[in-house]
Amino acid sequence: MDKTLKTILSELFDLRKDLASLEEIAERIHSGGTLKGTNMCILVLAIFIASIGLNMNSAAVIIGAMLISPLMGVIMSIGYGMATYDSGYVKESFFKLIFQVTLSVLTSALYFTFSPIDTASSELLARTEPTIWDVLIAVFGGLAGIIGSTRIEKSNVIPGVAIATALMPPLCTAGFGIANHSPKFFLGALYLFFINSFFICLTTFLILKLVKVPPKAYVSEHIFKRQKWGLSILGVLVILPSLYMAYNSVSDNLRQSQVKSYIEKNFNTYDMQVVSYRIESDKKELELTLIGRNITENERKEFAEKLRSYPRLAELNLHIIQNDLSGTVRAEDLQSMVDKHWKTVGGATLNQTQEELKKYKELALLYAPAYKRAEEDKKILANIRAKAPLIFPQFDGIEAASVASKDEKGNAVYRQMLALVYVKTPMLPEDSVRFQNWLNAETGMEVTVMYAVKPVENKDVQ
Repeated sequence: MDKTLKTILSELFDLRKDLASLEEIAERIHSGGTLKGTNMCILVLAIFIASIGLNMNSAAVIIGAMLISPLMGVIMSIGYGMATYDSGYVKESFFKLIFQVTLSVLTSALYFTFSPIDTASSELLARTEPTIWDVLIAVFGGLAGIIGSTRIEKSNVIPGVAIATALMPPLCTAGFGIANHSPKFFLGALYLFFINSFFICLTTFLILKLVKVPPKAYVSEHIFKRQKWGLSILGVLVILPSLYMAYNSVSDNLRQSQVKSYIEKNFNTYDMQVVSYRIESDKKELELTLIGRNITENERKEFAEKLRSYPRLAELNLHIIQNDLSGTVRAEDLQSMVDKHWKTVGGATLNQTQEELKKYKELALLYAPAYKRAEEDKKILANIRAKAPLIFPQFDGIEAASVASKDEKGNAVYRQMLALVYVKTPMLPEDSVRFQNWLNAETGMEVTVMYAVKPVENKDVQ
């Protein structure tokens, strides 16, 4: 009964107790690394399922593709070949993996090329910027996967690892990058796949060495040490970009948190609300879009000064946009339009007094910007009303208007739109995100969406 803590822990975590025979382990890994028949058919099906799931922003469909994808078997085969020092088997498995990766990326690229929905869903975006947390998931997932594969009794470990490490979705995201000519999607997704593959392979190698899988050939201690150093250096190189992305992600989250705190404390009052905000990193600017009363110049200065009290926002300049259309278009352009109209309306109109002509031009300058923009918004909304019901069954109508602002040259620009969307039934969070991204793409602007149920119209019964 006088067991030491070390003895107790070694018994609790002893991997040799329910270890399958070495022949059975080898058979399982060889079977998983097969590249013909059933495995190839399932691979192609998994590619299409994952592509459709990413396209439609459906997490459930993507999980299904992860579960049936046979990619992990080939990756474990590479780790097994390394652990047994079977260079021929390593090369064979490596070329199998290259073939599977190429087929997956090109097939998904073909799908996305012909898909009518080319908007990047949140599921696609989530696989473009891997971080150190993805590395940790790959390490722990790879360990769980090879431990489960070396047990006497099969368990539900492998399906769980397939979901956690997510090998197929990154490859299909890379295909989306090719179809849409986006290096960010292509390179970011391939890097995520490489992280998962490398650490699944590495953990397979380590566990198989731990359970003492016999080598196929004699290897000196010197070669073994060189192998360990090579894998360690490669591991560090793989991790470094993910650390940088993790740092950027944390910094961005902290900055977003401070922006929300700043807005909540200074703007969201009974007579003024911030409907959207955007950080322009290249311009070092925080852009806020307000509705409500117009703020004074002194208030603008006060708000800009308060921004300096937030460490991650101190370097940003404050740019406030309010929905004021006056002066947002060039007067000379409208003047030219009016003059051209007067020359074509006929002699009777040209005989009007100069005073009447002046009044007409002034009214045109006042109302033309709003009218011109309203006409463009009508075309955009008509297009949305035609397409949206086909993609989003919950959609029941939309009313919207764009928000005017000025660029550096004083010209009118329309970067944002406020939209009231009527729905038949409430949208799920993932559908709302997909609809938001689709609206942004269709309008070419950042759309602030509010949802409501369309009011029932009362009709008199004759």
